[in-house]
Amino acid sequence: MFLARRRALRALTPGGWHQQLLTLLESGVALSTTGRWASASRDSVPLVVCLWNRPERIDDIIAMLESLDPTRPVRLLLWNNAVDERDSYAWLQDHEPRGALASIDLVHSAANIGGLARFVAVRLLRNAGYEGPVLMLDDDQDVTPSFVGDLLANYQPRSIVAWWAFDFGPSYWDRVQIDPGDRADHGGTGGTVLDSSLVDDDRFFLSLPERYAFLEDQWMSHYARSLGWSIVKADTEIGFVLEHKNQYHGLHERKDEFHRHLKDGTVTTGRPLRSSSRGRRRGRFHQAGS
Repeated sequence: MFLARRRALRALTPGGWHQQLLTLLESGVALSTTGRWASASRDSVPLVVCLWNRPERIDDIIAMLESLDPTRPVRLLLWNNAVDERDSYAWLQDHEPRGALASIDLVHSAANIGGLARFVAVRLLRNAGYEGPVLMLDDDQDVTPSFVGDLLANYQPRSIVAWWAFDFGPSYWDRVQIDPGDRADHGGTGGTVLDSSLVDDDRFFLSLPERYAFLEDQWMSHYARSLGWSIVKADTEIGFVLEHKNQYHGLHERKDEFHRHLKDGTVTTGRPLRSSSRGRRRGRFHQAGS
């Protein structure tokens, strides 16, 4: 018990990487676009996509999202983790969204914080007063027009509904396939809808060791299960493109290592921080220059 507590306390002591996250959570993030994504409105569903090494995909992504079922309007946030590629997205500043897209906002992050950026974005959205579901998609995924409705069909508060979902065997890579609608041990972050309140406590960010910073799907699933939330396999169709650029190819062994540490309690979520001033840093999206 003593050793476990020491590990938890060390995880909650901000190092360089954690400090980057805390700065974003405390100070917020500047937007040069409309900022409509960071709204408490429920008239449209917020969707966040992280960008890194597939700038050639952006035209297809926008066209695909504009072609979604327009009865489920979506407001889009693109979080670019590759600031050197910002010129590839410059045209979006003047693009008038059509079809299902109610708005497009864009973040150019000075540091690559990987897929965890989507959860920073969700926290800043929560700080603006939003309550409800948030959609997440990867930039190498193609979806059908019914994507939003498909995921929301199984959504409930305190839940994650994920297209990439399965049960575990003895190791991370020993996956047990399940049917759509079934409860799952693990849900991926691409092609997913989740209750945005998952990230309300700072320990979601502080308890994740830097070594596993880019394994946010495993952390999301473990953290949600520790709160008693459900993970459900979505009933939708998603295809992959440019998969050879996926970062997981270099994380094969680390994924199984993290799985073992989560399973044996070496890595814990720590005690809730809600009762302290550190429990909810309240940064927001704001207009550049303000």
